[in-house]
Amino acid sequence: MAPHPIHRLPDVPLICPSVLTPAEELAGVKNLHAHLHGLRFSVEVWHAGLLLYQTSKAPPASIPRDVARRWRFIAANECILELYHFREQLEKVQSVVLRQCPSVRPFVDMPLLREARKRLEEHFPDAEAMRHAAAHKGENDAHPEVHAPDSCLALSGFREPDRYSLPYQGKLSHLDMTDASLGKLVEVLAMLLGARPIADRELEGQGHLED
Repeated sequence: MAPHPIHRLPDVPLICPSVLTPAEELAGVKNLHAHLHGLRFSVEVWHAGLLLYQTSKAPPASIPRDVARRWRFIAANECILELYHFREQLEKVQSVVLRQCPSVRPFVDMPLLREARKRLEEHFPDAEAMRHAAAHKGENDAHPEVHAPDSCLALSGFREPDRYSLPYQGKLSHLDMTDASLGKLVEVLAMLLGARPIADRELEGQGHLED
C-alpha cells in the first residue's frame, strides 16, 4: 500500500546566508527560507482542512449531524483559500523573492521551479475562480444572473461525492476534497523544494553566517 500523501511531505532544509552572501542579500536569503516554510505550512493547513471534511462525513456521536454538515463547508472553504495562498506564494518565490538574492539564483533549478508552477495550474485550474467565489459568496448569491451558470441559482455545495462546486462569472468551478488532491499539492511542493538542493549545498559549503 502506498504511503498516505502527508507522509511524503518533504522537509525544508536550512537555507541561511553564508559568509560570502552580499550584505544587501542577507534579508533576501532569509526571506526565501521563510517562504519555503510558508509553502510547506500551507500544505499542512490543507491537510487539516481535509481531515475536518473527512471527520464531518463520519462525525463522533457527540457532534450533531447539522453541525457536521456545516463542517464540510468550513473545511472546503479553508482548503480553497489555502490553495490560493499556496499558489500566490509559489508565484512570489519565482518572480520576486529569488530576485532579492541574485547570488543564489544561479544555483536554483529554474526550469524545475517553472515546472512546479505549471503542474500546480494543471492540477488546480480553477484555483483563482474558486478563491473569488469563496471570498465573495454574498455577492455571488445576490447576483446569480452574473455568476450562476444557469443565470438562476448561484449555490455552492457538494453536487457530486467529495467535490465542492462553486459558481463564478457564469462558470461552475470545483475542488475535490480527497487524499488525491492532497497528494497533488505534496507533489508540487516536492518539485519546488527539489529545485534548490544545489543552492543549499553551495551556501553550506561557503560556511553559514552566524547571526
